[in-house]
Amino acid sequence: MSRPKWLALAAAGAGLALAGPAAADEPVHGPWAGRVVDLTQTMSEDMPVWPGGVPFRMTRTADYDRGYRAHRFEVGENTGTHVDAPAHFVPGGRTIDELEPAELVVPAVVIDAREQAAADPDYRLTADDLGRWEGRHGRIPAGALVILETGWHARFAEPARYVNSDSSGVMHFPGFAADAAGLLLRRDVAGIGIDTLSLDPGDSTDFPVHRLMLGAGKYQIENLANLDALPPTGATVVVGVLPVGRGTQAQARVLALLP
Repeated sequence: MSRPKWLALAAAGAGLALAGPAAADEPVHGPWAGRVVDLTQTMSEDMPVWPGGVPFRMTRTADYDRGYRAHRFEVGENTGTHVDAPAHFVPGGRTIDELEPAELVVPAVVIDAREQAAADPDYRLTADDLGRWEGRHGRIPAGALVILETGWHARFAEPARYVNSDSSGVMHFPGFAADAAGLLLRRDVAGIGIDTLSLDPGDSTDFPVHRLMLGAGKYQIENLANLDALPPTGATVVVGVLPVGRGTQAQARVLALLP
């Protein structure tokens, strides 16, 4: 059986080698011919982080007077654009290095909730919202990465607005509702992503979406960028997560390939 054409093309664009020959109708030559969108937030020392998290720090360890420049990085697992592995919440769950390459090159489904999030920073994407999206765009395919676009990525350069804490320290940013996560598990998606600090809304205290998705062995991506450049369907996402041994989360360069 030949591999899906989107996977062969995406792999070629990302410089990946896939096992097995390409089908006769799947010519793959040269670099990716379509458009590539970077969904990754640039890491810097003033970037927003989860309260109490480890911020990004870069220290120079050598400079050009020695013939080369080099740095040491310090950063928490969950700082910047990063992937949550099941082990983040599940004892004995898969760690970052155990995610399979094939589940990191997947079709993207993008749910545009910018209008709702602008009206309500505590907005939660519900199963009913997903049902309406499917009514317009078709059933969410198994193996997809479902991304919630809230518009929050535009705030990333303003950490206080991005974290959006009130006077009591409660954060207010949008996310997935638990019933939406349940529906996506029934669709057997590869994972979910968002352009905020967390898949659960900022005011969540028990993180039901994390528990459901990671408990089912799926992965999650937080702090995505440039989601407004993606169509509802048709893009392929390449999740270049660092394969950190025993890691529960890790930074990733996430690229979307558009035909």
